[in-house]
Amino acid sequence: MTNSVPFEHITVLREELLDSLGLTQGDYAVDCTAGGGGHTQGLLERVGPTGKVIAIDRDPWAQSVLKARFAQELESGNLELIAAPFSQIAAELCQRNLAGKVQGLCADIGVSSPQLDAAERGFSFAKDGPLDMRMDQTQGVTAADIVNEWSVPDLTRLFRDYGEDPQARRIAQAIERERARKPFERTLDLADLVASSVHYKERSRRHPATRVFQALRIEVNGELRELEALLKNVGPTIKLGGRCAIISFHSLEDRLIKVAFRALAEGHVKHIDKRLPITAVEIDKLKKFTIIKPFPRIPGDIELEQNPRSRSAKLRVIEKKGD
Repeated sequence: MTNSVPFEHITVLREELLDSLGLTQGDYAVDCTAGGGGHTQGLLERVGPTGKVIAIDRDPWAQSVLKARFAQELESGNLELIAAPFSQIAAELCQRNLAGKVQGLCADIGVSSPQLDAAERGFSFAKDGPLDMRMDQTQGVTAADIVNEWSVPDLTRLFRDYGEDPQARRIAQAIERERARKPFERTLDLADLVASSVHYKERSRRHPATRVFQALRIEVNGELRELEALLKNVGPTIKLGGRCAIISFHSLEDRLIKVAFRALAEGHVKHIDKRLPITAVEIDKLKKFTIIKPFPRIPGDIELEQNPRSRSAKLRVIEKKGD
């Protein structure tokens, strides 16, 4: 796959994430969002030559970069790459007889800097490119398909629920009027239309199309559904004493992670039928996870200065209790 920019990504919260997993030599570790390999490299260093890292990414571009970067580790068997959505992690590990044996599972949710910076991927409202946004460009609907085919009510819900845009309906109506004249094909055409359609009382450094592009990207790639599937598989994936660390970049993702981790830590007590004759001791036995620190880790001043795109990153960690 040819791209206009090299896959060079500054890894966010690298040391914080690696330290949080508690890895030692010989452990199994999984990077659910391998990307350019920043966290993967760190995992390999922590588990050493006697350990093994499973790295997952559905983007063919990322896969080609990872194969070149880690040719030696792949040859030795210290690393294995899987080309698949990370929602399939449980099935992939079961096939390898690794379910319940992983010490450290990590994920860095969202789009990477190289994907944003490559105009031909269609993720950026600041660069002209095809209105695509697919992580895997070999399959699935594009952002253009959604913008040109969805009804105003559906677009409104999308921009409101996934973009949290207060002017979702106004934008959806403007899109309907414009696409009747000419279908949307390019990123800048959509970005310009949104910018000319919304009027906020207060000026912001954020581009008016930021929320719309976020919502489209999430829907195109099923990002929240992927994350939900990953969170459901944390329990059967990691071993007793193992940890899961996830970095998110916007409130929708962070909220899902926070709620899921809390449910795991509480043993899903809220979901127990109150009519059942279950005792406090039995409820306590269901609590198999511990949240590591009640608040998420965020980048420090030095990292923010070196990488402004890390400003919204949040790291949450949970541990599966041992006996």
